[in-house]
Amino acid sequence: MKKIFITLILALICTISKATEKEIIAEVTFENLTNKKFTSGEFTIINSNHKIEVNNAESFKITLPEKGKYLFSFVSDDFTAYTFYPARISNRKNTITIRLMEKTELSYSSGIYSFPMNLDTNLTEEQIKIRISDGTLNFIIHGIDGSIPEEYLAFKEKYGIGLIKENCVIDPLSFKKVTENNQMIFDYLNKKYGTEWLTELKAKPFGIK
Repeated sequence: MKKIFITLILALICTISKATEKEIIAEVTFENLTNKKFTSGEFTIINSNHKIEVNNAESFKITLPEKGKYLFSFVSDDFTAYTFYPARISNRKNTITIRLMEKTELSYSSGIYSFPMNLDTNLTEEQIKIRISDGTLNFIIHGIDGSIPEEYLAFKEKYGIGLIKENCVIDPLSFKKVTENNQMIFDYLNKKYGTEWLTELKAKPFGIK
């Protein structure tokens, strides 16, 4: 009986050890590009919908179950935040950078936006809903200037989906990702609202007719 008990204990320790070996410790860092002090925000691991309240701009660590593809977002009432991270998180590539910028620098009127470094175009419906709630889901178009068509202002208010406008020069890989992103949003809106929403956009994003 004693041997069986010891065997079970060793098996449990081994199982815990293997689970721990799989875990990835990632570090979240901040780049505050403003003169304003950061005091509050919310970091989300979208895959698990785990939310972390953040009250200062000091780096912190998170534990992920294993290496692989993850989605993260960060929102703050006082800043516009962009979240940058590797396409796949591993022990060597495990830094998540949150860049804080003035809201006025990234408003629709200014037309100043940045193309997402990790544009995931294969989101589930639940992940899309979370991105809409966070205000981080956008159509992408290209043009010779940074102006945003007025129709997209009303569209953002109604559907929660904004617009990023990029330079007219685009490489083939980026064009493919942009088209996939817009098609993903197109499919989601069609499923939820039918096709009537299309009439509200005169300037159609890539991949949408």
